[in-house]
Amino acid sequence: MAMYKFSLLLKDQPSLHESRMSAPGYAVWMVWSGELSSAIPSTFRDFGGMELSTSPNQALWFFFTKDVFSALARLQVWANLNVLPVFIQVLPTSMQVGFQLEMALSIPSELYAQQAMPPDDFQVLVHPDLRTVVEGIPGIRLEALERSITGLASASWRQLHGDPRMGFTSSLGWFFILKPLGNPLDKAYMEGWRAFFGELEGIIKRLKFKYLLHDDFLIFAIENHSSLRKWCLEILTLLRKVKGNEDLVYWPSVMAAVDKAGFQFNEELPKKVGLDWDKMVPDFPHMSYSTAFLLGEPFKIKDVSYSFERSRLSDWCYVHLAGGAEEEIGGALAMTMPVGLVAGKSHNCFYCGMRNHAEAQCPSRAIAMLDPEVWKLVSHMSLKEMNDALAHAGAQLGEAPEEALRHLLGGKDMAGLITRAIFEINAPSQLRLLPLVWRSMGKEMPRGIEKLMAPENTMQMRALNAFLAGEVSQAEKLAKEGALRNPRDFQFRGLQGFIALERGEFERAVAFWKEAEPLGDSPLHFAYHKFLQARALEVQGRYDMAMGLYKEAGVLCPRWTELRYRQAVCMIKMGFSEHVVGLVDDLVDEDPHIFNRLLIDPEVERGYMQILSNLWGRWNLAQQGAKDSVVKLKELGEELEDWFGKTNEFNREMQHQVVQLIELADVENFVIFNQMIRGRMQLARRLKTKVATEVKHLEREGQKFRDRLRRINDEISWFPFPRALREFNKDFNFCVTKLNWIRQQHFQVARNFRKSTEFLEQVEDKLNRLAIRLVTLKIVRDTTLFALILGKGFMWIEIICLGLALVTIPVAVYFAEAYDMTWLREAIHAQRWALQKGLVIILSVAALVLAALRTAIVFEKKKTELFERSEKA
Repeated sequence: MAMYKFSLLLKDQPSLHESRMSAPGYAVWMVWSGELSSAIPSTFRDFGGMELSTSPNQALWFFFTKDVFSALARLQVWANLNVLPVFIQVLPTSMQVGFQLEMALSIPSELYAQQAMPPDDFQVLVHPDLRTVVEGIPGIRLEALERSITGLASASWRQLHGDPRMGFTSSLGWFFILKPLGNPLDKAYMEGWRAFFGELEGIIKRLKFKYLLHDDFLIFAIENHSSLRKWCLEILTLLRKVKGNEDLVYWPSVMAAVDKAGFQFNEELPKKVGLDWDKMVPDFPHMSYSTAFLLGEPFKIKDVSYSFERSRLSDWCYVHLAGGAEEEIGGALAMTMPVGLVAGKSHNCFYCGMRNHAEAQCPSRAIAMLDPEVWKLVSHMSLKEMNDALAHAGAQLGEAPEEALRHLLGGKDMAGLITRAIFEINAPSQLRLLPLVWRSMGKEMPRGIEKLMAPENTMQMRALNAFLAGEVSQAEKLAKEGALRNPRDFQFRGLQGFIALERGEFERAVAFWKEAEPLGDSPLHFAYHKFLQARALEVQGRYDMAMGLYKEAGVLCPRWTELRYRQAVCMIKMGFSEHVVGLVDDLVDEDPHIFNRLLIDPEVERGYMQILSNLWGRWNLAQQGAKDSVVKLKELGEELEDWFGKTNEFNREMQHQVVQLIELADVENFVIFNQMIRGRMQLARRLKTKVATEVKHLEREGQKFRDRLRRINDEISWFPFPRALREFNKDFNFCVTKLNWIRQQHFQVARNFRKSTEFLEQVEDKLNRLAIRLVTLKIVRDTTLFALILGKGFMWIEIICLGLALVTIPVAVYFAEAYDMTWLREAIHAQRWALQKGLVIILSVAALVLAALRTAIVFEKKKTELFERSEKA
């Protein structure tokens, strides 16, 4: 098995004879199998990591602070829930920075020769020199290795483990301070800064930063690396845009990102930073070198002054964008989750996920049927309409949210539609699914509930109806009686779980559903009760256990995407928003409606901004794909007419679908974008398949017509009167010319295909006419041949008969004299010529009859032999 060499990552390091700056830190050597999860580099960056070198299946990172261990502990906790074949080694090192800002690590020579095998699971090894650093971090422990690992340097390596109960967070964070230049009392300053601040405020609110304005300073907190990077991209792009356009508002300002360590978010912050604001370069974010290095591409670092005397990575510099970097700028979808939908004092409602009511008061209890069609309606809303509808719905949830929700659910406007969609997100955990599960005849979710048994007035249904009507004591009584009478019935125990749930007894609810699980009749029942248990654990904040049950249910019903969606939501609630990107992408690929679902789900509140950022890239790709599809659909419409013509039935059907897809272009929704892209691809495939089928049909028809023409030629070649075939030959030659032309064409060219189709139709018409006329000609030909064969046969028989007629009379006379038959001899002499004449006539008639009979018998054989001899010749 191939080994990965650590030295490969170090061989291209610059050789620094003299360093400009240096700082101690931690090197991270990472080796992985297969494809590296995007969550790992994302986590590293959020905890202050820089990727210095990479080669196939291995990479080298550097961290300035001991946050590296929190990042690794966080990943180790995540690896307990997911397969993560990654080997990581943490080494002590120092970062050396040259005068051209080139970077190199100082690694002990004994570590250069290390090698690592492709890992099977997640493992973090820590150098013994770092043991004292790690042991001081709460929630992280180091354990000795049970056995040495081949290829590693000889040292007392320790394996890192993180406590899953600890929330490992990054200490990374900044306060960003922006100060406009000029005299605050100047009118131009007041007008210009006020207008420019409006632009800045829009970005700040979109990125969800908390800010304050004091003494002409704009101050806001930036919590992580990705937010800092996004803000710097946004502000530099905005400044570049407004400077190049006189119609846009611009006001110069100086700005800086200050490390949070040692500072508080208050009005006194600008005074404590120790910056000389009057000497800073305007319109470029200033920050420490260590922060600037974390930003990476497409940022370029500039010194505050052009001297090389600085010797600390904590010194100030500023960053700017490299040329063309605007194309690399990421963003987030312009959506806002209203406070009304996420505010509340209780836990997330089991039924709907909101926090402004308990389960017993949830409006979903009044919803009788599933409503999957609501997602189709949402897909025809633009992003702005969805955002406005969310805001309108959230604004109505004031002091009486339950009443407002009931009103919204009954509304016919967009706010009502978006509210119904929000309640449809958690439909599998609501009471409306329970009777469908009871009546289901299928084996797996979700298709299993499409085929249902007829409803019956059973004891279980009476108990459920009482529960839905608010008669909890009656429902509980019926459920208990039913469970005692039918200890193997899962339905009563399932209902008892919901009764316990609405009383706030979550542990009892889980216990009832756990009892009901093995009593079910199919994988659908087993998976459903596991789902209910997982959902109860999820709303209690026990996400690890919930995800485990969701995965177990997924094994039983692998096509139930709801299970994987809930796993993604659990990870977001745990703070692992960056780790669900791959899972979300898979879900959206399977069901594009998941995209809209994520935009309006109140339960993804904790990672909402990250989700919007992750979906932004897919939105742009889909939007561009939809625009391209409009152009390609129009081209496809023209191509269809080129191939089949306006009157073709297939063309008319396809053109109708093309028009329907083009009409969707006005809707700014991911599902519609996806529908247009997939629809266009399906139509293109249909056209390709149809053309391929028609080409084969053309080839078969052409060969069939050539065979027919050859048979006609064989039949007509024996016609005895060629001058009578003038019109026949004209049609025959037309068919020969067209079929020869068709055989020489390349049918993948639309013009040739369409023309060949038209020619085949004309040839078929001509061949039908030739076939009709050939019947008459064959009758004439066969009649003539029959007459010739008859004449030939009659001639030879007649000759024989005449010879017999000549010798018959003399022979009769000879026998009459020989046997003394005087009467016969006299009779012959008396009637000699009359007898001779009669005999000739009789024999001639006999010859004709015999010739006709013989000809009728041998006609077909003679005709076949004659044609075969002609073909051989």
